[in-house]
Amino acid sequence: MVNRVIRFLVGYHFAWYFAFGLISPIFAVFILKTIPGSTLQVVGLSATAYWVARTLSTVPLSKFMDKTDGERDEFYFLLFGSIIISSVPLLYLLVHSARQLYLVEFIHGLANSMAVPAWRILFIDHLDKGKTGYEWSFEDIAVGLAIALSAYLGAVLAEHYGFNILFIGISILNFTGVFFLLPLYRDSETLAEIKRIGKWPFIKARRAVSGLTPVAKKDPLHK
Repeated sequence: MVNRVIRFLVGYHFAWYFAFGLISPIFAVFILKTIPGSTLQVVGLSATAYWVARTLSTVPLSKFMDKTDGERDEFYFLLFGSIIISSVPLLYLLVHSARQLYLVEFIHGLANSMAVPAWRILFIDHLDKGKTGYEWSFEDIAVGLAIALSAYLGAVLAEHYGFNILFIGISILNFTGVFFLLPLYRDSETLAEIKRIGKWPFIKARRAVSGLTPVAKKDPLHK
């Protein structure tokens, strides 16, 4: 068995990937069919807007998390980033032009820059000793199953009920995933708590192996 933090983080990821797996294979179809004047260039630029926002903001936000006390900041970044991500499908309902789509995708990228590094840090910090490979494989299987189950289902739902209903359903699923995060507040310790219970050497070693903490430099959390 895996510990409760890993279970909740994997449960969150399952809901998240299942939700966006419903739209990912047919998102280009949504753009071309529903946004006036859309072309394949608009599809490509929407992806560009997302990744520009994500690549520009990931490093500054991750550095801020590194410099902030303990794991509590990662919890809040993951929580609020996930809330924004869960709202993105509802924003798609309001998109009526390519520029509006680019703005929504830019917001989507920023929100992922908050949530993704925070999730990884918490996951790595709470891996059980001697079960690293098993728990990462548990996460990988959950994500794979979520995408496999949702990819075809999303196309069926969009074809029979339309994109509006599909996006509302995706948002509900994403917010359901957010509820998996709420119990983790008491597991995301401050640095003082981490040191008091003797976990800091293990966490620092895991982060170093995973590339989250530079080995040759003083760790910003180790004050």
